[in-house]
Amino acid sequence: MRSDPMIEIENLSIKLGGLPRVDDFSLSVPKGAFHGLLGPNGAGKTTVLRALYRAQKPDNGIVRINGKPLSTWSQAAWMRTVGALVQDGGSLQGLTIRDVVEIGMMNLPLSAGERDARIAEALQIAGLAEMAQAEAALVSGGERQKTHIAQILARAPEVYILDEPSNHLDLCYQILLLDEIKRRGKTVIATFHDLTLAARYCDTMTLMRGGRHIVTGTPEDVLTQDNMAEVFRVKGQLENGMMRIVSAIT
Repeated sequence: MRSDPMIEIENLSIKLGGLPRVDDFSLSVPKGAFHGLLGPNGAGKTTVLRALYRAQKPDNGIVRINGKPLSTWSQAAWMRTVGALVQDGGSLQGLTIRDVVEIGMMNLPLSAGERDARIAEALQIAGLAEMAQAEAALVSGGERQKTHIAQILARAPEVYILDEPSNHLDLCYQILLLDEIKRRGKTVIATFHDLTLAARYCDTMTLMRGGRHIVTGTPEDVLTQDNMAEVFRVKGQLENGMMRIVSAIT
């Protein structure tokens, strides 16, 4: 049974532009769990993830990975432990798809042969092996998303931080790539808009609204009629692993 926490967030608060985006938010994710952050636009999901991958400094609270506060991690140890898929992946101008995957492996203690093998495997899994020399800035949105996921797969971190991992992907690769991440058995925290997809992969999930924690539990416990009405303003619930939405609440 999972018990030791890999991700610990205690009383996290973040303001952006003077407005609260995350308000006294706490969460613990055990080692090896796949945890989802769900909520409407502006709920604070991405801001929580930005704090986790050290792109956003908290105004209050503490975040730990594997028992260590984020501020105590060296860059090399961080690169070995954490991989993040973000909504804005930065400029890819002049980089091939293979370059992007290889850049994500900087500071990893690997031989050239080990690095090349990981890159080749990740590109194959992501369906990009034949496109490895294509310029990453010129491919489709889905191919860029697969490139960033391949980068994380090649790094093989202990913690996967995924902001909308299914974004731009066709259905086949949503399933294929999330299946691969789930198969690895590492700790995952991910945001989703597709609630059926979240229910398929998440062991546990948290609903957020207005930057605050609403409820945490299994998909069956979280995606109830009452919670869907309160958080998403729709009539619906999870039934046999599928979200059944009846209507919006106006």
